[in-house]
Amino acid sequence: MTLRFPILLLLAIPGPVALAMQAAPALHLHTIRVNPEAQAAQNQAVDARKRLLLVNENVQQAIAKAETDKSPAAQADAAKAQQQVASAQNAADDAQKKASSVQSQPVTDQDWKQIQSVLQTYKNRYESSMNHYGALATTLLLAGILLAAASAIAGFMRKSIAAGIVSIIVTCVVGVPKVIPINQRADYYRALFGQSSTLLVRAQLRLHPTTTDYNEFVDDINVLSDYETNKFPSGGDVAANTESLIKDIAATSVTQ
Repeated sequence: MTLRFPILLLLAIPGPVALAMQAAPALHLHTIRVNPEAQAAQNQAVDARKRLLLVNENVQQAIAKAETDKSPAAQADAAKAQQQVASAQNAADDAQKKASSVQSQPVTDQDWKQIQSVLQTYKNRYESSMNHYGALATTLLLAGILLAAASAIAGFMRKSIAAGIVSIIVTCVVGVPKVIPINQRADYYRALFGQSSTLLVRAQLRLHPTTTDYNEFVDDINVLSDYETNKFPSGGDVAANTESLIKDIAATSVTQ
């Protein structure tokens, strides 16, 4: 039995794996220069939305507890949490109205097209990475199956040396996903792709965008960039990062 096929297959794997480990370049935009009062109002609006998201989480927990715990204390906590949500919602609305009133200047078509262009670039890159990791995971799976079959055939043909070599190659191929969480990265890029696609559609549908809209989308783009580079999950658990990504996008976005 010739070892040409297993060796060629093994040599073909390092290329895609090395490509998968490369960091993608990040694009950055800067917010339009505004006066300190307008910038402070925008920051307050973002902070108010973050508090609203946190309060919403707390009220959901309180309501869930109240459904199983019928004690007066649990019911009171649930009612209090609902009041806090209403208060936080009013505060977020007021903060956003103030931010919008001081940042109502329209942006140029060129600036808004730049926003859409960057989002399109992010979306395309995330889609490419998502497909790349998915294809790589499938390739490694099929390679492991074919090499395992080749090892079994070599054993039946009493070519113990060839079978042993192929078995070692199988171990290497199967071990790659344990070193590089390929499937999990495909899932993470799928989340990034979904968020960037949503933002792009929102930008395309936004009529008469203002400075507030521009800065809002710049913040969203910076969140995507941050989660792709600085907060990219190094391990296999991507659920926490994905949840935080969605929350941060929601906090910086006015229109959901």
